[in-house]
Amino acid sequence: MTPMNGGLDWLAVGDAAEERAAGDSPGILGGGAARLVAHAAALRARTALVAKVGEDDAGRRVRDALERLRVDLRWLRDAPDLRTTIWHQPDGEPQLRRLERGADLALRLDELPSISVRAALTVVSGFSLSVEPARSAAIGALTDAAARAGRSALLLEADLLWWTNARMARRVLEPALAAADSVALQAADARVLFGTADGRQAVRLLADLGPRLVYLAEPDGSVLVRDGRRLHTCPADPTQDAPRDRYAGPAAFWVAVARRTAPRTAAADSVRYAQSVRRAGAPRQPAHA
Repeated sequence: MTPMNGGLDWLAVGDAAEERAAGDSPGILGGGAARLVAHAAALRARTALVAKVGEDDAGRRVRDALERLRVDLRWLRDAPDLRTTIWHQPDGEPQLRRLERGADLALRLDELPSISVRAALTVVSGFSLSVEPARSAAIGALTDAAARAGRSALLLEADLLWWTNARMARRVLEPALAAADSVALQAADARVLFGTADGRQAVRLLADLGPRLVYLAEPDGSVLVRDGRRLHTCPADPTQDAPRDRYAGPAAFWVAVARRTAPRTAAADSVRYAQSVRRAGAPRQPAHA
């Protein structure tokens, strides 16, 4: 999966948004695809983002944040008739979350780059599976990964999207899971999908749906990785705080996987990276920045 000469480590496809906490605090970069690719770029991966934002202040802030990290934005399109998606308190309690749907869900299958664009890993965010036309674009990106000389990865975000309807979540996710070589999720996502199943049971149940690699992050930052029939446990450092950014660990794991690092080592490295990120939405700056 090492990129060909001129190829990408990552092609990220999905949502780009702005996140806003309670009160008057400024917004931060949001959306699963945008946040994942920001961390990957901070880890010096060659990255590109395929998404849509509105021609508004929030969209300009999203674009500026990604440009500073040197993400390739050739396929980040402006949707002049739509606003940029806004998440309000996505990390808060479910009853406090609010979503203003916007341009990223208008991404179409025919707006994906040509398969001549090579990428070691095509990373897709689960939010894009919620409605059409973004759902078809997300599934198409996963199924096209092999044609790009690489593999596919899916971020599950069931807790954000379907916490009130687990049956709908599984029905929407099943075709994506069947097309994904690897998936990543949080313990909260596993509870939505599988109820009281513990982490080991959850990664086994997900592996049964198709993915070869399953990455599950616990609330304290510890990680379970299922690699085929092997299960690896990577504990968090108990002297450090729990991760502040839910995207940091999966991003670091997939950067390492794209570089052909063994899954167990990649997971251990991802735990350390996630605990090193000091605040949500602020990946470490790359050394060349």
